[in-house]
Amino acid sequence: MKRIISFFIILLSLFLLFINQDRIIDNYNTLRIELMPDPMAINTYDKGQCTYYVFDKVKKDGNMIERSWRDAKHWAKLAKQDGYTVNHSPRKGALLQSPRGTQGHVAYIEHVYQNGNVKVSEMNYTQPYEITERIIYKKDLSRYKIIHPKINPKKVLTDI
Repeated sequence: MKRIISFFIILLSLFLLFINQDRIIDNYNTLRIELMPDPMAINTYDKGQCTYYVFDKVKKDGNMIERSWRDAKHWAKLAKQDGYTVNHSPRKGALLQSPRGTQGHVAYIEHVYQNGNVKVSEMNYTQPYEITERIIYKKDLSRYKIIHPKINPKKVLTDI
């Protein structure tokens, strides 16, 4: 009799586990994200620089970029290595990157016009801490790379 009861308990346990498997996996993934530190919690870039500014803009969007890309001239190469989409297709919220100059430059894409021109905001284009806006004409976009931020999993979790 004990064997029959034990058998049914094991069978019932397996059945319940099978039924709740999706719920268990969902709970595990949610817990894993909850315990994960926010990748955008700390801006490690130098204040007053273009990199610092775009990091904060991306953070406000609920997206993420890496904190380890160093100077702007390295961003497109390192972003691609880290699995980000890097191309020549501008989109609102993406980053415009140029390796030109000693440290390179990044700007935040505020708007893409129907004619293909792009409005960017940026810091330190003229001097540190100064935020400016300008239009990049479609014909000039080939000189830049566009980095598309990823969705911050911590932000998605707080929106649920």
